[in-house]
Amino acid sequence: QVFFRDVGSSSGSFLNRLRLSPSGKESRPYPVKSGDVLQLGVDYQGRQEEIYKCVMIKIFISRGVRPKATPYRLKAALRSFLTAMNPNSRDDATPTDCCICLNSIAPFQALFLAPCSHCFHYKCVTPLLGSGVMFQCPLCRQVANLEASVTEKEE
Repeated sequence: QVFFRDVGSSSGSFLNRLRLSPSGKESRPYPVKSGDVLQLGVDYQGRQEEIYKCVMIKIFISRGVRPKATPYRLKAALRSFLTAMNPNSRDDATPTDCCICLNSIAPFQALFLAPCSHCFHYKCVTPLLGSGVMFQCPLCRQVANLEASVTEKEE
């Protein structure tokens, strides 16, 4: 769920044309849903002065279609991962490269296999991990919660 609050603005923040808090006061968090309209600042309609402008934002929250995990994708990713890591591998097909540093992924390197099956040098992906639990793949932009349970959910 997404929330929005006014942190004490003087000109006001509005959710669906309702002011969230008085001038200079912090508001409580308000839930925002798709289709809501946020207004930042006061809109003095009918005046000619250019300084009386506001920003209006219409919210669209999409429940993006996430690619479903398939055993085939996982097996293919693991196979290419293991082939790249095997120093005795005879498979000289296209070498796997790290898209962050553009160097080859070679045996005996610390690697990070993302939930979307893309592989990176661990040293390259560490700044992207930061201190948060959400990871966005730099290749496909899929977002994954790295602290999510590893048990399978029944559907």
